[in-house]
Amino acid sequence: MAHHQNVPLGFRFHPTDKEIVGSFLHTLLVDRSPLMPPYSNFIRACNLFGNKLEPSEIWNKYGGPQLVDQDLYFLSGLKKLTPKRMDRSVGHGGTWSETESFKLIEDDNGNPNPIGRKRKFRYENKGSEEHTWWLLDEYSLFVGPKNDYNDRSYDFDFVICRMRKNDRASSKEINLKRSSQDQVQKKRSTNKKMKKDHEMGSPAESSSHVEQACSSSLTGGELVVSYDDVDPIDLTFFEDNPVFNIEQILGETKVEDACSPSNSENVDSSYLNWTESYMKELMACI
Repeated sequence: MAHHQNVPLGFRFHPTDKEIVGSFLHTLLVDRSPLMPPYSNFIRACNLFGNKLEPSEIWNKYGGPQLVDQDLYFLSGLKKLTPKRMDRSVGHGGTWSETESFKLIEDDNGNPNPIGRKRKFRYENKGSEEHTWWLLDEYSLFVGPKNDYNDRSYDFDFVICRMRKNDRASSKEINLKRSSQDQVQKKRSTNKKMKKDHEMGSPAESSSHVEQACSSSLTGGELVVSYDDVDPIDLTFFEDNPVFNIEQILGETKVEDACSPSNSENVDSSYLNWTESYMKELMACI
């Protein structure tokens, strides 16, 4: 954050809950006096409830990106719908939703009664990528002792709010996005490899074709290729048919062993005679 005039070097604005309520709010609302520097440099006037700006826009507008180990503090007016019900809308369709029960702020100076209240809110907007990314602490001052401290009404129309990033939510979202991107990239790489293997013809695929063509007929299954219309003299059959490509067969096994009669006792004799004759012709051409 840029160095403010009258602010000592290394100064970090980290007030306690009691200081916010008992000092700053009391000065502004009861004494009706302005805050003096350097505090006036850190508590800015901005209505956070009913504001049409997104939390990130408010954060950027008031120097949030330049902060080092600090949060933003605002004096904000309340937008009352009823004495106990407030308008907590912010941005385009977002809202400040309360996340837990309020906390009473005690005074350590001998006052037995609470002097104020702290409520915690979180930005929620399921239509925004910044859903749950922002946190808000709201501090309100009591005008005096109350009969019922569970009463959610406000004694003043102004509060001080501490706004900060929800580091856990934003980090989780970033990690999820990275994981999703990694999965997409991995899937793309796998698809490219499969496409390349398909275009080039992988050895494993070629071996599978040969094994299916020969072994299925030898084990009693259906023949992969029909030989009814094949002319034994026409060698183009093996050149055109990828299942019986000679180079692929020789790359995996010997031609003599590919359809050996010893592999089955039930092979039709006419088929075996034709195979042996054909193989002899093929071997003579190699």
